Amino acid sequence: MSISKAKSQEACSTLFEIDVPKESVDKAFEEVYDEITKVANIPGFRVGKAPKELVKKHYAKNASEEAIKRVLPDAYAAALKEHGIIPIGSPEITDMIFEEGKAMSFKARVETRPKFSVKNYKGIAVTRKKIMIDKADIDKTLENARQMRARYESPGDRPLQMGDYAVSDLDCLADGKPIHRKREDLWLFLDKDTIALGLSDGMVGMKKGDEKDIEVTLSKDYPNKDLAGKKAVYHVKVKDIKVRQLPEIDDALAKELGKDSLESLKKDIEIGLEEQAKRNSDIEVENKVLAKLIDDNDFAVPGGFVKRQLGYMVENAKRHLAEKGFRKEDLDKKDEELRGKFGIDAVRRVRLLFILDAIARAESIDVGEKDVEEAYKAIAAETGKAEIEVKEHYGREELVDDLKEQLREGKAIEFLIKSAKVTEE
Repeated sequence: MSISKAKSQEACSTLFEIDVPKESVDKAFEEVYDEITKVANIPGFRVGKAPKELVKKHYAKNASEEAIKRVLPDAYAAALKEHGIIPIGSPEITDMIFEEGKAMSFKARVETRPKFSVKNYKGIAVTRKKIMIDKADIDKTLENARQMRARYESPGDRPLQMGDYAVSDLDCLADGKPIHRKREDLWLFLDKDTIALGLSDGMVGMKKGDEKDIEVTLSKDYPNKDLAGKKAVYHVKVKDIKVRQLPEIDDALAKELGKDSLESLKKDIEIGLEEQAKRNSDIEVENKVLAKLIDDNDFAVPGGFVKRQLGYMVENAKRHLAEKGFRKEDLDKKDEELRGKFGIDAVRRVRLLFILDAIARAESIDVGEKDVEEAYKAIAAETGKAEIEVKEHYGREELVDDLKEQLREGKAIEFLIKSAKVTEE
């Protein structure tokens, strides 16, 4: 029988100091050696016929590893039961002393659920902005549709001028060295330069087939900071010239977009904008409700949960920055900055998870097989995969319980929104 002491290191954390008597350790070793002896394959003896003392000599390491697996979990479980602790997650085992013929001792740190009673979760009062779609919103959407259907045509045998697109091959040297690989068939819009000051001015007047060296000053915002603000020389070959032509906003454009008339298109745009505004408004209301809920229920949460949530948020932010072109070595230097930025949000996110769990328990909110099947269908529709493929993936990767937890949280949030008191501004 083991002896244990339990200490509260911090909120939602308990540290056990556990001692296991020599007799329990000896018993575990004997049981393990008995099992190993039956199958031991030692030169000079038939399988399972070697003397136990020789088996102990050959299999000491294996026996020790197996004995730990038998002694430690039982001692840890007994400590939990003795002190009435309900853990979340696996324990962190440290300072273990375990040798054959001696008593065992180790420390086990485990995180526990926060102790709180969720309050003020029914009838949360929030405001929502009244949805109003005006002519300017519709006109802006029409203009975007017009821009998307621009045509690029040749202006004939005239030279380049500002506002044209030059289809070009491009080399660039700074300090006598190439600063990037040769760009071929690159579409350059002749306008105020942001990266290479003076490049557009230098290209004005060039004709199709012309080649030219143009000296420029690289922008102070140039991605390579060692080159920012320096002089550089671009070698440009103009292969073609294009002018952007925009269609008129009329019935013809509407028909291109699958509508009978411009008025019909405008009506559809208005409906679409209203639906999008409603979705955005619903998200805003949900965020307000959840923020109020977190503010009204302030309690300590497990540090390990916060650490994992913060790690996820930092990696997610770095992934988005990488998609925008940031280099990995630069992103790795941002870890501390991002951890500082997301630290409070990580705590609030973890607190919300426990609050939603408490609400689901209080309101008997659960997830059934029908809910899971509907989720598989929704995921299949969103990803374009077969429903059976989605189902097999979740089963193979052991993600079904995570999915159920997400669905349960979603149901709890739906309950909160339905009970909230929402007024229009």
